[in-house]
Amino acid sequence: MTKNEKGTPAGAPIPKQDYGTTPGSKAQWLAEFLLDNIGDREHPMKRPKDGSVDRYMRGLIMEKNAAGEAVIINLGDGYFHAGPDDGPAVKEYALKELHRAHEIEKKARKMLDTWEVLYGNL
Repeated sequence: MTKNEKGTPAGAPIPKQDYGTTPGSKAQWLAEFLLDNIGDREHPMKRPKDGSVDRYMRGLIMEKNAAGEAVIINLGDGYFHAGPDDGPAVKEYALKELHRAHEIEKKARKMLDTWEVLYGNL
C-alpha cells in the first residue's frame, strides 16, 4: 500500500487543513473531517467520544442545517444525511427540536417572571 504526501493510505480522503497551533484547532479539524464523511441512514456516524470534537461537529451540523446546505440528523443511531425516503425520520427529529425549543422558551419566561416577582422590573 502506498502513502500519499500526508502519510495516509493511498485513496484515503486528504484533510482540508493541518491541525494548526491554536487551541481547539485539532478538535475543529477532526470535526470538519468527520462531517465530510457522514453517510446515509444505512451508514450513520456515531457521535465522537471526545467532547470538544463533538461540540464542534454539532455546531457545524447546526450551521449546515440552518443554511439549507444539508439535512443531517441524529435519531440515536448516529448522524446521517437524510435522503428522499427519510421523511418520517426528519419529521420525528424536527418535532423533538421544536419541543426542546418550546421548553427552553418556557424556562426563560419563568426566569424573567420570577426575577420580577423577587426584585422588580428588569
